[in-house]
Amino acid sequence: MTGCHPPCTRRAPPVHPQRTLWLLIINLCAIGWLAACAPAPSNDPQLLRNPTVPIGAISRFEEARFDGRWQVERAGAGEWALAGFEVADGLWQELSETGVTRDGRVKPLGRGILEITYEDTTTRDLWVVWIDPDHNTAALGNPDGRFGFVVTRVGKRRADQIRAAEQVLDFNGYRTETWATVQ
Repeated sequence: MTGCHPPCTRRAPPVHPQRTLWLLIINLCAIGWLAACAPAPSNDPQLLRNPTVPIGAISRFEEARFDGRWQVERAGAGEWALAGFEVADGLWQELSETGVTRDGRVKPLGRGILEITYEDTTTRDLWVVWIDPDHNTAALGNPDGRFGFVVTRVGKRRADQIRAAEQVLDFNGYRTETWATVQ
C-alpha cells in the first residue's frame, strides 16, 4: 500500500486480558481490605463527636488562668446541660441550664485535661481542646463525645473567638453546626 499510513497499533504492546483481569482483582481486594480495616463511624445520637477522630487537649492551657466565671455560649444536646461554671483555687461550681448548682473539686490530669470530682464522688473528665491566648474563650469536650461546649468569661464574649473555638471542635470530630446558642 503506497501512500497510506501504517496503522497506529502496529507498534503498541500486545494486550494481555488475563494480566489486566488479575490486576483488577488485586486492586479490588486491596480496596476491600482497606475499607474493612477502617473504623466505622458511630451513629449514636447521644454523641456530639465522631470518636474515631483523634482529639487533643491544648498545651498552652494554664490552670491558674482558668480560675474565674465562665458562661456557655454554644452547646450540643449532650448529656451535660451546663449553662456556666466558676473555678477558684481548685473548687468547681457549675450552673445547669435549669438553674441547679453542683459543687466539686477540679484537679489536673495532664496539660489541658481536668478531672471534676463532685460532692457525691462522681467524676467527669473535661478536656480543654482550645483556649485563646488571653484565656477568655475556650472549647471544651472529651474524647467520648458525650458533651461539648464553647465557653467565654462573663463579659468577654467575642464572636471571632467563638467561631475559632467551633472550628477547632469541628476539626476534633465535633459537629457544631447543629449546636444551640445558650446565652
